[in-house]
Amino acid sequence: MDLNQLTFLGYGVLIGLAVALWVGIAGWRRRRDIEIELERLRRHLHDQMEITHEGAHQRKQEIERLRLENENLRVTLKVWQQKPDRRELRMLHVYDHALHQLLSNAPGFSPHWENALREAEQQVEQVDRGLIGFARRMVLPLTGSGKRREPPEE
Repeated sequence: MDLNQLTFLGYGVLIGLAVALWVGIAGWRRRRDIEIELERLRRHLHDQMEITHEGAHQRKQEIERLRLENENLRVTLKVWQQKPDRRELRMLHVYDHALHQLLSNAPGFSPHWENALREAEQQVEQVDRGLIGFARRMVLPLTGSGKRREPPEE
């Protein structure tokens, strides 16, 4: 082999090494870019999973809150359905008053009973009202006949 051939061979090896070096550096840079992109995608996926998890958690809490509110409203509705209406209460008072009028006008026992009942209601109302009622309840406990209670005998 002669010098020209050796030189040509040397240049060929150098050019081959330069191309190999360039391919190696380009591969290394491409790999580094891919790893950076992969890390960015992992972070993005992680963020999306966190957002999805938080959204699902908030939706579950909202569903639970709405379920409890629905249950409370259902119970409240049942209670309101069981309460008598003002109209019904008024009609009940009208019927009660009419019944008492009938009983007080009927001959026999009914008028005496109605009068005694009214007097008893007035007496209880007077006892419950004012200073006298307070004094009677606190100082002089009364029995049904209006007499003072005696301590039980032993």
